Amino acid sequence: MTPAIDAHVRLDTHPAHPSAVQAVLTGSQARIALMALEAANWSIAATNVLVLARIDHEEPH
Repeated sequence: MTPAIDAHVRLDTHPAHPSAVQAVLTGSQARIALMALEAANWSIAATNVLVLARIDHEEPH
């Protein structure tokens, strides 16, 4: 049996940009999730926080 990976991803809307999603990574093996999200074009915003923005229209400022 393959052991479970200790990596957790919590997804939520970005607090300042409703058209973006942020992922907060936790767990001792969070780097595995980080590498997978980076490969899927997520951008690093802070330590263990990534953002995926959908830019297909102008957001109100």
